[in-house]
Amino acid sequence: MLGLPMTTVLIVGSIMAFWVIYTLVFYFSTSNWSLEDADYAPSQDGASPGDASPRVGGGEGR
Repeated sequence: MLGLPMTTVLIVGSIMAFWVIYTLVFYFSTSNWSLEDADYAPSQDGASPGDASPRVGGGEGR
């Protein structure tokens, strides 16, 4: 590849492949973190995991 020794191609290719796999694993393992950060149990009030609780932020209900 571009006149480089095969060893160099394998090393660089391995590092790139490792980085892509590492990034994909991290992305998919952290894609549900919003559920863990919720201030309420998702089963309460019939709210879906992406909805904000009406009690958060003040205003009505206090």
